[in-house]
Amino acid sequence: MAVLTRADASASLLSVLLMATAPLAQAAAPALNTAGINISADLYDSSLRDDVHVLTGNVKITQTGMSMEAEKATVSGMQANHGRIDFERDVHIRSAQADLRADTADATFANGEITTATAKGSPAHFEQLGTPASKKISGRAQVIEYDFVRGTVKLTQGVWFSYGGNEVDGDIVIYDLNDERIVVNPGAKAESGGRVNITIKPGSVPGLPGAPKKPDEKPEQGGHNE
Repeated sequence: MAVLTRADASASLLSVLLMATAPLAQAAAPALNTAGINISADLYDSSLRDDVHVLTGNVKITQTGMSMEAEKATVSGMQANHGRIDFERDVHIRSAQADLRADTADATFANGEITTATAKGSPAHFEQLGTPASKKISGRAQVIEYDFVRGTVKLTQGVWFSYGGNEVDGDIVIYDLNDERIVVNPGAKAESGGRVNITIKPGSVPGLPGAPKKPDEKPEQGGHNE
């Protein structure tokens, strides 16, 4: 296997990426992401014959609007039209909509575009970006699957999910980042024993005691007149 230092890595990676995308651009297949996938690291160890590429030290893989960082990453299938990236140690995945942190992760890519990522940890953490502190949406689980195409996050195994201070516990939580919709235990049956537990923060739901008054809403009057 060829071993390259950081100084050589960028040029070699660019060459490999061009080799990978050239035949695809000529094929009558779905259009490639013209921005491509950019990779950088301190060390790049590549086997062109096996199409396996190992990167170590400050690994960063980016694509328009998204970045994935770790101490080590192994890329398989770089010269094909689909492949896989395995991340190890201090994994940080960030898009315009979400921020994930985990111990390990794997991602899939097709036609020059990263499509999904599965983060694993004890636990892995998720937070939606762009929401005010009062409506913070976050969660943790041993496994978090992020579908970049659909804009969904699926949490399984030891799930805890919070929105605006309200908490949800369930076996599976699927959250749609675009519609801000939560589905808990999809397809679950009562006899399976799976239950959904929800804790509502006082004042977080309009109409409940302690909820903030609307600007045009008058305080309630006493029960008797003077």
